[in-house]
Amino acid sequence: MADENEINPIDDDLANANLEDVVATRNRTSTLRYSVSSLFKIIKEQDDEKGDVLAANQKALYELKREISICSKKNFNAEREIHNLDKKIALLIRNRITLEEVMASSGDINTMLLQRTTTLKDKREREHYGQLFFLLQRDTTYIATLARLVKLSEIDSLLQTVMFTLYGNQYDEEEEHLLLSMFQRVLQDEFKEATGIGNLLRANTALTRMMTTYTRRGPGQAYLKATLTPILSSVIDDKDLLLEINPSKVYEQYINDYESKTGKSCNLPRKATPEEAAANPQTQAIIKPRLQKLNELATKLIDAIISSIASVPYGIRWICRQIREFSKEKFPQGTREQVCSLIGGFFLLRFINPAVVTPQAFMLVDTKLSANTRRNLTLLAKILQNLANNIQFGGVKEIYMAPLNEFLKGVRNKFNLFLEEITRVENLDDHLQLDKYLRLGKTSEIYIHITLNEMFFLHSLLLEHLEVLTNRSKVNPLREILSELGPAPPQLPRKDNSNVDLLLMNRYQGAEGTDSNEMKPEQVYTETKYLLFTIIKSLPTLAAKAQADILTVLDDAQRYATEKKDFRLMEKVKKIHQNCKKLVAEGIISESDKFAKLRRDTVQELVNYEAQIQKTNSDLERLKTVLKNIHEHNEFLTSQYDAYKQYLENVRQNCSSNQKSKASSKKEKEKGPFKFSHVKLQQDGIIIESEVPEERRTNIFFSFSMISPGLFGVAVLYKTRNISEMKLQLDDLLERQHNNNLEFETEFLKLNVNMLIFLLNRLFMS
Repeated sequence: MADENEINPIDDDLANANLEDVVATRNRTSTLRYSVSSLFKIIKEQDDEKGDVLAANQKALYELKREISICSKKNFNAEREIHNLDKKIALLIRNRITLEEVMASSGDINTMLLQRTTTLKDKREREHYGQLFFLLQRDTTYIATLARLVKLSEIDSLLQTVMFTLYGNQYDEEEEHLLLSMFQRVLQDEFKEATGIGNLLRANTALTRMMTTYTRRGPGQAYLKATLTPILSSVIDDKDLLLEINPSKVYEQYINDYESKTGKSCNLPRKATPEEAAANPQTQAIIKPRLQKLNELATKLIDAIISSIASVPYGIRWICRQIREFSKEKFPQGTREQVCSLIGGFFLLRFINPAVVTPQAFMLVDTKLSANTRRNLTLLAKILQNLANNIQFGGVKEIYMAPLNEFLKGVRNKFNLFLEEITRVENLDDHLQLDKYLRLGKTSEIYIHITLNEMFFLHSLLLEHLEVLTNRSKVNPLREILSELGPAPPQLPRKDNSNVDLLLMNRYQGAEGTDSNEMKPEQVYTETKYLLFTIIKSLPTLAAKAQADILTVLDDAQRYATEKKDFRLMEKVKKIHQNCKKLVAEGIISESDKFAKLRRDTVQELVNYEAQIQKTNSDLERLKTVLKNIHEHNEFLTSQYDAYKQYLENVRQNCSSNQKSKASSKKEKEKGPFKFSHVKLQQDGIIIESEVPEERRTNIFFSFSMISPGLFGVAVLYKTRNISEMKLQLDDLLERQHNNNLEFETEFLKLNVNMLIFLLNRLFMS
């Protein structure tokens, strides 16, 4: 048998052939063996012929993904700001805060969306933060644990950093793999602690918020637009469509329409019970065709969802699969309906329904919705909600929806089959392998686009929960990095909160990406082919072409790198040697045949440049559409913010004269502190339960102060010594009140939310 180092006749032809000849020859024989000289020849020719096109495409893809990541994060921030401003306007009306306080707590959206980028000047600090965020991104245990430890008021800020910064590249398979791995850990912990299948994934917890936020990423939004827009547009475009079937409302509207159109008083009694309204013949005649229309629209909507199964993003299907697997493992006695209800709770209630109720917020339509249209969509969403929950309509409040129970009964089995089908997807590792083509164009240096306040906020959370995150171990990479970073800097004012392009660095390897020890053999193999490709590209000539094998090339590259002091090239050579040892141990390649399989597979990918170019062209077009939609959503958010500004300006003008007349006679409201005893707060009904021993309660005091509008600090004192502190956010308390969650629990107290709001209003609200 000929020595593998020598060029056989076929290889000799390849060394002098063009690309088309190489491909034709490869197709003629399945036993072709490639020498390194032919490999070198092909790479050089490919670079000359098509390398520039592919490189340009890959660079454009990298930039597109980066811009999508940054713009998505801006939109997420804008939505939060507008939502907060909306709540604060409600406070202006319901809780008597001043207009100045509303404006002081909300910034200029244009400043927020166009934040400048800066660099951390301290190299040591820059490197340590790079190491910290590399560790958090790669070891998903930390974020998965942290998400279950933080307060509900902190979870949105954490999610912003995780979903749109740490794993912000929404179309990068490697980041998607890591993000979904983190989800798996959080879901696993949630199911492990569950006491019953009926209450799983229902409450507004860190996990359910994470799941909702995940659906707002690019792939989920694209799916919603493609699947829901046609049916929702047909509802929205029909301006005369009225689907109200609540007999009391229909009855009242009938009287109003009759009197406004005829000019005569209606002989029906204006006050009627729900039963009387439902029994009225005119009401029944109006409701009957509306029920038929609701059936028709709901059928179209459900059929559209069921037929879209192939388009459901993999990540969302994978989460559904985890819900199914964990529920069967934890509750083997659970019924099919219960398991489907859990899956539907995520897929329908947290993914589909929000877009049905508010399609303009998801950029599915660009029309302002009338009150009637909003009600029509709400009724459709109610049908989906009961379908997801596997229950029928009933009860006093929604007895009027009971005629739709027959419809639900008819589609329930079909929809449960759909929910089961969406869980049938590949394992994470099988589906999300590193894209071998895009990987060629991906820089080994990984950056994230993060704000200073995001860095400092996550830094402070990690310090706060360090003992749990490290299992109280004194030897832990997270503990080491945080120890070197020191205390977390305070949050900066909005005007000083700049962006940073932070280079992620493996603490033990520098800024070179993933450690091969963390990668699966097939990923190591893909990486090795890429490294071999880049090394051969970097060499100006190939010594001893006729006899060169891969090990000879590596020796040649090592000499060249040493001569040129190219430390990056040295690292690549070292990495290939390490990877080859792993691959030999796994039986993937053999050292005895000079890694012939590695040579063959590398060439087979290289001669497929045309397919790579076509793939990158297709990806470019797809991502340009995604970016266009994101920019359009940004325009919508900006216009929405402008509408709020105009509203507040009108309020200012209307009440400015009234404020001026009162300003001279009223002192500015104090910011505290205001001191109350434990006994007093208990007497006033604010403290419901307390773990403080009876004999010590007379020495316990609470000092309330306002940190900023809507945010209050409470210091717990034993006599005069500060023993504990907590923060109260008015928005959070009002949300609890709205959800009828009227008990606020602290480490040793249970407080009445209504009485707490009353106290804060009395002390601090103008």
